[in-house]
Amino acid sequence: MSKYLKIFCREAGEHLASLQSGLLVLEKHPARDGLLHELLRNAHTLKGSARMVGLADISAITHLMEEQLKGMELGSSPVDARGIDLLLKGADAVALLTSALVRGEAPGFDIGRFVDALQRGDLGQATLQGAAGATGPAAPASRAQQALEAPADTVRASVKTLDSLVNLVGEMIISRRRMEARLPRLREIAGTLDPAGAAALIDFQRELEEDVLQQEHLVAELHEKAMGLRMLPLRSISEGFERLVRDLAHKLGKHVRLELVGTSIEMDRVLLEGLKPMLLHLLTNAVCHGIESPEERGAAGKDPEGVVRITASHQGESVRIAIRDDGRGMDPARIRAKALARGVIDAREARELKDEEALYLTLRPGFSTTDIVTEISGRGFGMDVVQKNLERVKGNLTLKSGLGSFSEIVLQLPLTLSVLGALVVQSGGETFAIPLDYVQEIFKLRPEEIARTGVRETMVVRGASTALFSLATLLGLPEQTAPDGAPGLSALVLKLCDQRIVCRVDALLGNSEVVVKGLGRQFRNVRFLLGATILEDGYPALILNVPDLFAACDSPAPPRESRSPAASPAALRPGRVLVVDDSITTRTMEQSILDTRGYQVQVAVSGEDALERALSGQFDLIISDLEMPGMNGFQLTRELRALEAYRDTPIIIVSSLAREEDKRRAQEAGAQAYIVKGSFDQEELLETVQQLIGGRR
Repeated sequence: MSKYLKIFCREAGEHLASLQSGLLVLEKHPARDGLLHELLRNAHTLKGSARMVGLADISAITHLMEEQLKGMELGSSPVDARGIDLLLKGADAVALLTSALVRGEAPGFDIGRFVDALQRGDLGQATLQGAAGATGPAAPASRAQQALEAPADTVRASVKTLDSLVNLVGEMIISRRRMEARLPRLREIAGTLDPAGAAALIDFQRELEEDVLQQEHLVAELHEKAMGLRMLPLRSISEGFERLVRDLAHKLGKHVRLELVGTSIEMDRVLLEGLKPMLLHLLTNAVCHGIESPEERGAAGKDPEGVVRITASHQGESVRIAIRDDGRGMDPARIRAKALARGVIDAREARELKDEEALYLTLRPGFSTTDIVTEISGRGFGMDVVQKNLERVKGNLTLKSGLGSFSEIVLQLPLTLSVLGALVVQSGGETFAIPLDYVQEIFKLRPEEIARTGVRETMVVRGASTALFSLATLLGLPEQTAPDGAPGLSALVLKLCDQRIVCRVDALLGNSEVVVKGLGRQFRNVRFLLGATILEDGYPALILNVPDLFAACDSPAPPRESRSPAASPAALRPGRVLVVDDSITTRTMEQSILDTRGYQVQVAVSGEDALERALSGQFDLIISDLEMPGMNGFQLTRELRALEAYRDTPIIIVSSLAREEDKRRAQEAGAQAYIVKGSFDQEELLETVQQLIGGRR
């Protein structure tokens, strides 16, 4: 991001120079409409670029400048000295903010007060001098003085330091277990000594056992305290949810109230980071797809105001988070039809799916019940993103719905990722740990219980036919031959959302609390591996990633195949993408983001330039801004759609214009997706590109 900020600052300097000089010319020649439009474009581009790099203050000021210039262009605001003064002050404020950004300093004026005054058109209050407000230069010194005078009962610590502390405590736990595992060896040695030596060694053993027990209590307490440093309440990520629901509902013409219950529940910081995007997607789905319009609710005898409720509670050693709305519910028939139309399932699967199973189709990649792709919906990534994030934090979910009355999604998450309860098993001559949250039950399997359905083995588990797999085969390891007269095969039932499979293993070694160790960046994309741990006997064991096991069961691909993009066949060529934007910041960001994922990217600085490049070479996807000098994005899209070669080529609009009218016009012109720069993030762009043309073509 620092690279993009530098690019933005350079670009901002150019636009500010044009604004400063142009405004002075405009003051002398108010009738120059072409100049006014050029100034409007400068302000608009600055606003969009600021949004792209997350500079909300600059975006807010340039938005007001853009509105003022637009009023002048439409004739609703006079082009007079007072208006020019306000615009110049806005440009000065942006210059100060940009300069402070470069130096890494505070801006030196009260931004909130300035924006309010600029919005009111109050020249007297639109001051760029230091003020006593929250962002004035006196504020940091004042806070520092208060901190010096206050009792020093807190200190700052970096997240990296806390993670290192937890890691060291984990090492202590492993060390204590290894000491404990050596105690039986002392008993064996004592048995080989003469009575006097044996008595002395037994006394020593007893003292050592007491020391190990004391160390166990101390390490457990230290671990609890260290984990407490990483724990944060749910409210630390939920503060913006109410505003999100309110704004989204207002945008869609709905009335929705958000209720939060149990926000004092504490979770590991890493888990909260993974939980936030899940909750954002689920809230968006609830407001967009769950809650009906006031008219629909009234006709159904409901309160015009819909309710979305998030409830968090402890459940054993995990956290249960339920997201429930009192909307229209999930229609299994409609979900089947949409999944079939989008190619998510085939006709046979659609016929065989039960209603409760059909709900889980919403978790499939590419599924959506909306036809238009915007930043709000239609992307086919909402629930898929939830599932992917859930897999990262080793959680699970269940779906419930009552047609016409409610939808509920329940997330089951561990309290922490640093220590996991695991089932230790042997398979293929290796030892593995499987997180207990995915284990439903374990049992001894008799050969006569195994049936064959087609090419797969199955067995009946609690009345339901369930697929049976060898864990060794899934992992690409050699099968171990069971000794003659063995009482039965060891097996376990694994659960993931609505799915169940039975895994056959060589031996079940019991439950254990394992300390999770990372495997390093080089193993990040290796299939089946979540991490590693050191067992009580001092030997290492790999921790298995259960969602990968389910994926291997459903996929015809060889079990050892990596999920890494590098594993794609070399014969497939990267998708060719044309990025069109007059802002160098936006162009550079989008090109860099796509380059890193292997796409072949060309850039164009205007609509005319883009049309010329499109005619001279074929592109798989085009990403365009809307407001550009000359041919704008609407015109470019229509021109491309008129060409036979680009009649069906996906077009994504990336613009700072966020009105529904602009999105509708873009769709009518022929665009498949619309991303607002104010809510832009690189994953959103990459996911949209992936949906439209895939990672590689």
